[in-house]
Amino acid sequence: MSVRFDHLVVGIRSLAEGVAQFARLTGVTPAAGGVHPRRGTENALASLGPGEYLEIIAPQGEARLSDSDMKLRELDRLTIVAWAVAVDNADSVREMLKAAGFATTVPQSGSRVTPSGERLDWEVFRLSDAQIAGAPFFIEWSPTTAHPSTTAPAGCARERFGIQTPAATRLSAALKAIGLADVPVASGAHALEAEITSGPRRAILMSR
Repeated sequence: MSVRFDHLVVGIRSLAEGVAQFARLTGVTPAAGGVHPRRGTENALASLGPGEYLEIIAPQGEARLSDSDMKLRELDRLTIVAWAVAVDNADSVREMLKAAGFATTVPQSGSRVTPSGERLDWEVFRLSDAQIAGAPFFIEWSPTTAHPSTTAPAGCARERFGIQTPAATRLSAALKAIGLADVPVASGAHALEAEITSGPRRAILMSR
């Protein structure tokens, strides 16, 4: 069973601003990925190497947003808002988490259509305990979907990604239960930080 870091979600108030900021930081211009139906957001993507990518997410103009996405309108710089772990069997991973004492949400289907007309499909679920700050969401890509890391502009890499959280013990236990070992977790005030490299360039991205 495969469990691995999948992607970093970075929010901002305007997709055009986000793409421009990322291009200035790294020299790589993310490509438009499409819109999220019924969510009111759109994205642009940059590959971080095989199996990993960065997603810039922003509101679609004056579209109505969900309560959880309203904060995007306040972000004037690229800000880490979430991260994802890829699994190839959501049911098995949910059972592993349950055995370790963690409840999860029921998997929800998602999809979007790229500007080129390609459809991407996936299922996502989360830990039910919202008090575990910094926890990832989990994504199982459809076997018929090309992973975004293979189609997004290349040239960047995830040099480092770490989490600081008041719930460090619980989050560490959850990640250990599924065998994810390359994301360090430290105790402290909630903070996510990533270092993205592109040749000699180094960009530091953080949560609020």
